[in-house]
Amino acid sequence: MAVAGLRTMGAGNHERRQFPIRQFQFIDNLSWIRGRHSLKFGYEFRRSINYEINRPSVSGSFNFSPLTTGNPGTNGTGFGLASLLTGAPLTFASRETQILDRYSDYISWFAQDEWTVNQNLTFNLGVRWETDTPIIDKNDRMNGFDPTAINPVSGTPGVIKFMGVNGFQTRPYETDMNNFGPRVGFAWRPFGSEKTVIRGGLGAFFAHPFDAGAPTAASLGFENSANINSPDNGTTIPFFLRNGVPTFTLTAPVLDDSFGAVRFGTNPNTAVSFFEPNRRTGYSMQWNFTVQRQLPGNTMVEAAYIANASRKLPSSNMSINQVLPQNLTATSRQTDRPYPQFTNVTINLPSLGVSNYHAMMLRAEKRFSSGWNFLSTYTWSKFLNNTNEGGASVGNQGGNYSNYYNRRADYGPSENDIPHRATFSSVYELPFGKGKKFLSDNPARYILGNWSLGGILNWQGGAPFTVGTQVNTVFSAIGGLRADVSGDPNLSASERSLARWFNTEAFSQPAPAQFGNQGVNLLRSDSFFGLNLSVLRNFPLPGDGRVIQLRGEFFNLPNHANFGTPGRVFGAPGFGVVNSAAAARSVQVGLRMTF
Repeated sequence: MAVAGLRTMGAGNHERRQFPIRQFQFIDNLSWIRGRHSLKFGYEFRRSINYEINRPSVSGSFNFSPLTTGNPGTNGTGFGLASLLTGAPLTFASRETQILDRYSDYISWFAQDEWTVNQNLTFNLGVRWETDTPIIDKNDRMNGFDPTAINPVSGTPGVIKFMGVNGFQTRPYETDMNNFGPRVGFAWRPFGSEKTVIRGGLGAFFAHPFDAGAPTAASLGFENSANINSPDNGTTIPFFLRNGVPTFTLTAPVLDDSFGAVRFGTNPNTAVSFFEPNRRTGYSMQWNFTVQRQLPGNTMVEAAYIANASRKLPSSNMSINQVLPQNLTATSRQTDRPYPQFTNVTINLPSLGVSNYHAMMLRAEKRFSSGWNFLSTYTWSKFLNNTNEGGASVGNQGGNYSNYYNRRADYGPSENDIPHRATFSSVYELPFGKGKKFLSDNPARYILGNWSLGGILNWQGGAPFTVGTQVNTVFSAIGGLRADVSGDPNLSASERSLARWFNTEAFSQPAPAQFGNQGVNLLRSDSFFGLNLSVLRNFPLPGDGRVIQLRGEFFNLPNHANFGTPGRVFGAPGFGVVNSAAAARSVQVGLRMTF
């Protein structure tokens, strides 16, 4: 149960039973050395099988929004809790699937040549081809969607199709056979230098088809499900809890073109999701150029440029049932949607994401000698994209895009865009005691000997975030609604405070039926500074390699306050206020024995 302004209540996934996931793999490689060439060839076939019963919301999932208790035209100024207390949900969904027995195959081959031109120059040349075949259900329990066919129930475009039924295809999308990835690399010691190496490389690499789990997707028609929504974004309440949830059929449906549709003007109860038939595999072009130089004292310095340009990346589910911009008004209704006979029509994880990453890296490293070592790095980078990264991220944007018809506004700094990052780590053995430079035979070695210090220093710029609104007042838009912004909302360091991290007055609620003009991730949270220190004392014991070690570890030694992301929901309590921080200083002492 989701109530605006409150934490989600109840389980997000009611029941899921996956029987052992099986995977069969066949792989073989052949290596052949001929003269200055080291050749390698390989092949791999992998079948993945998933058999499961899925009941993600068998008990029903309710959404209570301020829109159902706010006065019409007030831009959703009611309260989610009030909607719950009055029993007026905005949406309801219920879903459980039949047994799904599905599989997909991964096929690849490669050929590469490591060519030693001479003692100063080596080339790596190769090519790899791979593909992931579409997910296949052994019982054809999958659905597709035809966006142009006229629905016989509503008389409007949009028909749900089923694998293998009435001549429809048995695969949800085409197999992408065009996944050839060239690889080129070199290592060169210019002019025979023993201390300088120049390296470079270029390659194309392919992504998993989804970068997310999709074993139960597109199972409409082979599940008991219902979606009941307000037909006009809260003006009309779909039902009241005191009357119970409206009944919906649990009998086996007829799998034809009329499936799930309602007459034009009737409140629909079916949400469609499907895979795009011409789905393509995401890929990234990666290249780098590095210069390494050896210095005296077992020290090495390195300067590098690295880049990653990715295209056709799997993205968040995309609704294609939004009202056309020219028809969108504050009074838009369900009948204004492109497919009014369905509550929503969604493409599963469409392959349209774009990302671009460029970075300069500097590194200095001293290998352990004379009792100490260190590793220091600095990265200056830029990371732009228009898709979610998947999984946890250092930012706080998350969620879907807003406007299906204008995705340009979704391209901007990634949640993981950290322009500056510097690190330093080192271990230093104090030069006192047996076998050391000082106090080797002095009785003081029993007190001052066998001590070592270690430290890790980390500094990086703040993660970006976007300001959203409490409610989405654009009828039929799926995902978060960004707030309007005027001017630069960032504050200088002298103006910034925990109670007002950014200029909150620069933001406003978009007008009804209007998308916010804000791009993604215009603001930055606090930078991060961390210094951890360890102090160790070893007590040798009789016998080879036996040591008792006393350890003292200090995390966040200077007790620096690393503040969290400020409140980023316009109109919500704590908007612009920083109310969290990373852990304060902590100290731990331990004793361990090595033998």
